[in-house]
Amino acid sequence: MPKRKEPKLSNNNICAVVVTYHPDIGLRERIEKIRHQVDKLLIVDNNSAPDCVEMIQKISIDLDVDVIENSSNLGIAEALNQGLKYFKSLDSKYSWVLTLDQDSSCYSLLVQQLIMAYEECPFRDEVGIIGTNYQEKTTGRILHKKKKVNESWEEVQNLPTSGCITSLAAFSEVGDFRSDFFIDYVDTEYCMRLRNKGYRVLISPKVGMIHPLGYYRVSKLHKLLRGSSMITNYPPFRHYYWTRNGLILILENLR
Repeated sequence: MPKRKEPKLSNNNICAVVVTYHPDIGLRERIEKIRHQVDKLLIVDNNSAPDCVEMIQKISIDLDVDVIENSSNLGIAEALNQGLKYFKSLDSKYSWVLTLDQDSSCYSLLVQQLIMAYEECPFRDEVGIIGTNYQEKTTGRILHKKKKVNESWEEVQNLPTSGCITSLAAFSEVGDFRSDFFIDYVDTEYCMRLRNKGYRVLISPKVGMIHPLGYYRVSKLHKLLRGSSMITNYPPFRHYYWTRNGLILILENLR
């Protein structure tokens, strides 16, 4: 099993990456909700419209946020890779990176709940990623049903990247998020690689944020890959990546 000797997990050694692509005007408020919970925050922008970039630049100045501006849309996976590598380069100051979508709205205790999950877990040296439970904005549905009573953590198979803290030590061993996937199943594939390397995947059952997914519909393929029978009603390009990447994962894991 992987063994790491990391400093005690705290707000001081957790940083955050928010990936943006044509964000709405509510981005500033959402950044404000998480900025004080972490030591440093980075926005990686995937070639948003000029007015969005202007908004991001103002957020950077006002809230002491670093920014990477990509000249094209590199996808969620490559943007996450850029963010984690950015913090890896900062002389080992940070051990964990909180990753967030631009439309995730964090509660004030999100990071503290993730820290608690880590501290109360008996196999801390084997943990590669810790995610938060969240409420779906459109339906109000709570995505993870707690299975244990009075537990601050549970072990799961997969997590969405938004609302997770990822170990930089695990990232160094497991490798990059899969950039050829671009957007869909990036999170599932990464968690599968973590587990294949012997790392554990945890979730804090406490609701730590509100996150929109859209309209649900039933899919047997989604149930097979993620353990849930519900997916969102995405535009055509999302259906392409969702179907393509899902089939790639199935075929690769049948070998």
